Amino acid sequence: MTGLMVTGVPGLPEITSGDNIAALVLSSQSTITWPDGSVGLATGDLVIVTSKIVSKAEGRIVQADSRDDAITDETVRVVAVKTTPRGQTRIVETKHGLIMAAAGVDASNTPAGTVLLLP
Repeated sequence: MTGLMVTGVPGLPEITSGDNIAALVLSSQSTITWPDGSVGLATGDLVIVTSKIVSKAEGRIVQADSRDDAITDETVRVVAVKTTPRGQTRIVETKHGLIMAAAGVDASNTPAGTVLLLP
């Protein structure tokens, strides 16, 4: 088969601080089944991971009473502010030099009172 095929890696555990993501993916690769019937990873395959799981593996989860305060702490400068019916979104430059919404601070699917920072 040629072309682009995308799939998740079934069976990966919740990533926590200190986890070796590459080792976890390699140990779970036999659970990957492709549309052509092949299994696992092959030479030339690319494995893409989200910054969220890298942040978790690096222990970049921090206590934060307010996501907005965490965004402020990660911000070097505010580039723009967009107001919508859902609230405000800040486009900022991060300490990494990246320009993005909310400084990459992620509060989704994290324990209450915590946020994930960029890796």
